[in-house]
Amino acid sequence: MIRNINSLRALLPRLYHQPVCQFHVSPVNNKATAGRHKVSKMLNKPLTYDQAFKPNFIGVKKGWLSVHTGNLRGEHGSYQFTYEDELIRKFCVGTFYRMLPTDIVIKRRFNVIEITLMCNTVVSTKVFFLKAYSERLLSALLKCHIKMHIFKLNNEDAIYKYI
Repeated sequence: MIRNINSLRALLPRLYHQPVCQFHVSPVNNKATAGRHKVSKMLNKPLTYDQAFKPNFIGVKKGWLSVHTGNLRGEHGSYQFTYEDELIRKFCVGTFYRMLPTDIVIKRRFNVIEITLMCNTVVSTKVFFLKAYSERLLSALLKCHIKMHIFKLNNEDAIYKYI
């Protein structure tokens, strides 16, 4: 005999109710924030041309920074282009340290890789040495011809708009 009625009430849900699987749903949040820059309070945050466009407009209003035929259907070894492009970008950023205000544009044509850099330094002999050094070393690493095009611009000229 059960003396305490509260203990009986505590046992009843366990005895008569089977466990129920529940599926919880929350409302969909279609707020995509990746690749977008926050607007500053004073509207003084500078953006370059590449940063000014939202990610969904790449390929529509703005071109890609890496142009090659590796993404065509049936192309074998297309992943190698991506790794080589990343190697080229990291090599150029390390070689031209603090001289590149904008992104690097890489174009592949046949067996030639064309790299376009925007450089903000004034010393031209240093830039020409680094250009020749980069062309020779990258051509030895990647086993193809490398052409580097370097354009000089000021940091203020690289700013497209302020947000």
